[in-house]
Amino acid sequence: MFLFLLTILSVTFFTVWVSYRDTVPVLPKQKEVVSAAKTEIVFMNSWGGENGSATVLQQQLNEFMAENPDIVVKNESIWGDDFLPSIKTKFATGNDPDVFGLWPGSDIRYLIANGKVADLTDMLDADPEYKSIFNEKMWQYSTVNGCIYGLPMEIIFEALFYNKDLFDKYGIKVPETYDELVEAVKALKSHGIIPIAYNSEAEGSYLYQNLIMMLGNKDEVEKPFTRSAVNDCYIQAMYKMRELKALGAFPSDYTSLSSEERNNLFINKKAGMIVQGSWFIGNFQNDFTVDLTAFPTLTAEKSGNKRIIYGMGCGIFYVSQKAMNDKNKQQAALKLLHHLASRESASYYAARRGMISNIDISGYSINYNRLTQKGLCYVNSADELIGPPDSFISRALWQSVIIKEFPYMLENDVSPEELWQKVINRGALQSLT
Repeated sequence: MFLFLLTILSVTFFTVWVSYRDTVPVLPKQKEVVSAAKTEIVFMNSWGGENGSATVLQQQLNEFMAENPDIVVKNESIWGDDFLPSIKTKFATGNDPDVFGLWPGSDIRYLIANGKVADLTDMLDADPEYKSIFNEKMWQYSTVNGCIYGLPMEIIFEALFYNKDLFDKYGIKVPETYDELVEAVKALKSHGIIPIAYNSEAEGSYLYQNLIMMLGNKDEVEKPFTRSAVNDCYIQAMYKMRELKALGAFPSDYTSLSSEERNNLFINKKAGMIVQGSWFIGNFQNDFTVDLTAFPTLTAEKSGNKRIIYGMGCGIFYVSQKAMNDKNKQQAALKLLHHLASRESASYYAARRGMISNIDISGYSINYNRLTQKGLCYVNSADELIGPPDSFISRALWQSVIIKEFPYMLENDVSPEELWQKVINRGALQSLT
């Protein structure tokens, strides 16, 4: 009798294993499959450390582990300028995170091209109900060569944040044009306030990127090179940065400030303005002394033609191909992916961080705060929505050449033309093909 039962169990196991082996993996429902042994899943994105979303992320991961006691999630998220080098190093050394978040651009395209990211197309097509909760227009940000690799949850925009109480106190006009931005810089400087919180790290370049957008149209920004030369808006924006520096717009120690220190200059009212993304709003949920506006236009004649930098943030979630190939991790990684990119999770971030959701959260009681609502008004009324300039240039070159050499450009030790020629000489054109 024992041998008969053992034979039946063996046949059943073999049949199930062959059936599983020959099918396409599907996105599992959140409360399926509980195994006896704990499976460790490594998660990584930029929502760590001092990032305002770090606490919300950890709460989400804790909730997931409570619902799935057989899975342990190791959160290796890192905030700020250290995130990108860290995740690239992990992939380069074979320590690929199992599930991760990354913004659009050259880095995710490189990982996809090198087989590091799992193709989710078949799984999404097999579950049309789940696929339908995502805004169809935004699949472009996680699609390469017709295949979907990431689940896009977080929509972002960039804006000029300003300390309204300081502007009101000194009667300073909120700038709508570049000339008015210059006047605001002069006025704040005259009252002993740092006009613009800026540093020479990658996040500090949001100011430069918005100046590029101010000077160029969508085509010129999103296709940076014409006939083997960078488009003029990228050059002229550097000259505008020089002009602002000459006016004393930046902290005197801008070259040594960390991104956290730069942010704190604005948060602590030592700086009047900062260029930041919509994720920054979470720091001011109930603070009515802070406001935002669309980044100034070049001239008054164009004041009605607002442009906004708009796209997807680090809330596009991926599964590594290494995790997908690991039969012990595959289903656990997909369950975490499904949990992170769900209507429940998106509503959680929207309610607590003011995140603009790319996932349908209708039916949830989300009261976006006034800053998010104002930003959405600018987005909806903008004549052009333009992607972040640093996503259209090799991020490695952006970091190693543009960011590294930017202080020398500001100090007139290298011209904008020379700096961009260095970028081209280092292979910027080839990296786009």
